[in-house]
Amino acid sequence: MSHLAPEQLVELRGRLDAERLRLLERQASEEAEVAAEDPRGDIQDKASDEARRTTAMQRHDQGEGRLQEVDAALQRMDAGTYGICEETDEPIPYGRLQIEPTTRYTVEALEMLEQERIRDDNMAHGADDREAY
Repeated sequence: MSHLAPEQLVELRGRLDAERLRLLERQASEEAEVAAEDPRGDIQDKASDEARRTTAMQRHDQGEGRLQEVDAALQRMDAGTYGICEETDEPIPYGRLQIEPTTRYTVEALEMLEQERIRDDNMAHGADDREAY
């Protein structure tokens, strides 16, 4: 984290804290929406309520994943490892952290990981294709 100035860390922590609070508030709202049930109404009303609850649960699950990313970034800040690429141990540029404060990788490391994933997928599909014959 030594590549980040104290004011940069303060700004990034503030953004992470604000996002965390927003996510928690949204999750509370979605949990209330999932729990809400109107016993009145016809079958169409019940179907509409079920669709609304399903959508709220999906948003809740997505928010939970994002909340975990934010919490992990805050933990890295506390541990002194924030802003260091988990793949290369290189500093992640401040500009990249401003765009995505939860990022764990430099752009170069992400590209390398993506190339590895594509290669692994191609190898797996190639093996599947050979097994089919």
